[in-house]
Amino acid sequence: MDTNTLIIKIHAIVALLSIALYLIRGIWMLTDNPAVTGKAALASASLSMLILLGTGLWLAFVSTAHGVDNFVIIKAIGLIVYVVLGVIALKPGLDKAAAVILWLVGAATFAYTFLFAKNLLPAIL
Repeated sequence: MDTNTLIIKIHAIVALLSIALYLIRGIWMLTDNPAVTGKAALASASLSMLILLGTGLWLAFVSTAHGVDNFVIIKAIGLIVYVVLGVIALKPGLDKAAAVILWLVGAATFAYTFLFAKNLLPAIL
């Protein structure tokens, strides 16, 4: 297995872990569980986002030696929107209805971005 395939697999695994953490934290937010803002939840979410971004940047630089294409732009925008919506939605003090809407839109953004990538690279993901 070459380095790029390994990075793609790590990126996909971290993406799935990231959405799992996002969904768990959203459920905690819905049930008013204080763990949603606990140190472990915040650290694991931050770490998964950092690895997701790092592997995504690696793949972007490796796969776009001839310039940035639409695939990279769409994935980058999707990741940014997903992270920003998650940060806002899971922040304490936000109205519950607004938090739920933002949380669901963030999950939908992730789903779109992931499925977009999966359709373009079905043999690897």
